[in-house]
Amino acid sequence: MTSPLIKNIPDDFLKKLTSAKTSTAIKAILESLPVVGDESYTFDPEDPSRGWHEGNLHWFAVGGDRGNAGRIKLAGAPENPIGERTVNSMEGLIELARGRELLENPSASCPASPREAVKRYFKLPPLDELPGWPQLIDGRKPKYHARDIARKIRVRLMMSKQPRQTTIAIEDDGIGQTASTMHSTLLSLGKSDKGDKPYLIGVFGQGGSSAYAASEYSFVLSRRAADLRQSESDSDVGWTIVRNVFLPGRRDHYYAYLAASPDGRVPSVPGIRADELGFLHGTRFCHVNYDFGKIDPSRSLYQTLNHLLFNPVIPYELITGEGRRPDPMWGTAYRLSKLSRSKVALDKRFDPQPIA
Repeated sequence: MTSPLIKNIPDDFLKKLTSAKTSTAIKAILESLPVVGDESYTFDPEDPSRGWHEGNLHWFAVGGDRGNAGRIKLAGAPENPIGERTVNSMEGLIELARGRELLENPSASCPASPREAVKRYFKLPPLDELPGWPQLIDGRKPKYHARDIARKIRVRLMMSKQPRQTTIAIEDDGIGQTASTMHSTLLSLGKSDKGDKPYLIGVFGQGGSSAYAASEYSFVLSRRAADLRQSESDSDVGWTIVRNVFLPGRRDHYYAYLAASPDGRVPSVPGIRADELGFLHGTRFCHVNYDFGKIDPSRSLYQTLNHLLFNPVIPYELITGEGRRPDPMWGTAYRLSKLSRSKVALDKRFDPQPIA
């Protein structure tokens, strides 16, 4: 199934979207697109096609649910959904490795856990064991090997002065989704295809969506890895923008994304445009004008994410400013274990714990 055709999408659209860092930039992009206004189209869960204007974009409720605001606002703190999005990126890398394994051997056994998957596909031990790991990995020091893997997931903090806003992006070089499936995967609520995949981490399909509630706008891009595409159209980049919809005279606001079809499918751009930008595969979530509350993320996000992802299965990068070197993120367990080797802090391992 291909993504529906949308008229008047400029050739440089993808470049403008990926470089957008402020709500002003997103508004300018929206004004250049054939978007049907709230006064002309209101999402009806019983009949989304009612009032649909073919060839245009419409604001479609996230998860197909007009009552999604309460569920999306479940996060206890604005940092939590950033951690959830980062975990999703780790799963994207694992899914890519698993997909490639099945291409070579369709009967390959399924990893029994995320850590088993990471050990099989990336040769990484638990990160709290990395400081004392006794052997080389692929002929290299373990930390250098892990550092290369960390570059495949990037949490990018962007600050603007005019207007004064903070934007955060979570990018990965994982398996990516096709444009025709994004509405039922990345943009779903409470739905998941992970129930029979013990090698993945999450299962409820909810947590990362809370980032919409802390953002004025969000946008997402995704592209399937070339060797796992099933049709020519799978090389296209699916994209959409998310916003909070407030209708005059109503109290039941909801979060909606730009859809290209009444079945919820998102618009797409040709893969050649992504090739020009070096976007080969993976997923990008960008949350624009993100409200971190009273905290200064440029100072606290390093500590906060290391705490939230205490002993992550895969390391990642945190980039807290343009021109700044990325910080490799190993988790607090790694940091404590590293200290314990000099008998400063801790002398225990962080073995998996049963869940009651």
